Amino acid sequence: MRVRLVLVGTEGPVNLGFIARLAENFEVDEIYLVNPLAGVEEAARYAARAAHRLREARIVDRLDDALQGVSLSACTSAHKSRGDDILRVAVSPRELARLAAGRDLVAVVMGRESTGLTREEISKCDVLVNIPTSDRYPSLNLSNATAIILYELFHARISGHWRPRAQPDPHQKMLLIDYFSRIAGLVAPHKQEEATRAFKAVLTRAEASLEEVRSLLYIMSRAWRRLSQEPGVQGGTADS
Repeated sequence: MRVRLVLVGTEGPVNLGFIARLAENFEVDEIYLVNPLAGVEEAARYAARAAHRLREARIVDRLDDALQGVSLSACTSAHKSRGDDILRVAVSPRELARLAAGRDLVAVVMGRESTGLTREEISKCDVLVNIPTSDRYPSLNLSNATAIILYELFHARISGHWRPRAQPDPHQKMLLIDYFSRIAGLVAPHKQEEATRAFKAVLTRAEASLEEVRSLLYIMSRAWRRLSQEPGVQGGTADS
């Protein structure tokens, strides 16, 4: 498992410098900076012997660019999980470590100190992570939150505590989600976006295996074909 740390709009050079040190502590493989507000050179003053991490970091304009090529992406949020908001249903850092087992490249996305990540940014990730804290003082400093998540991933990596399963081809997984979304659009268009997001979340948290995805893909593709060919239904032809 390789880890890519994605920092979105980081505002404070002190936090950015401390996070560079954490990247060394927990053997992060890559750092991506998405539209950073903090200056890299100023942050390097607080990074000690990890200053090279900031100078080697890749700076991009869009979160989409930072998520290219990852097999699991985890956005973070300080908000507690809400059952009535699918986008806000979160896992703990330890659960993330379990989900990450056997993945080739895992992206951890940390938001801005002041406002965190937007709903649109969260929707781009496979899973949302929330760190359980006391209700009396739930807020965590950005570098502290980053330390907790990176520690759990590092511990899982060196201990071999979580046993990886055979992972499905990412293309097949995306195709399965696409078929589900098409079917949802036919049977309940007003719920298509919400249902697709829920299906994607369930598929990720369930750690669907290669065989499970293939089986579901077989059924979904044929269900789409049958539904889209019914009289009066505007669908089109799906590719296998």
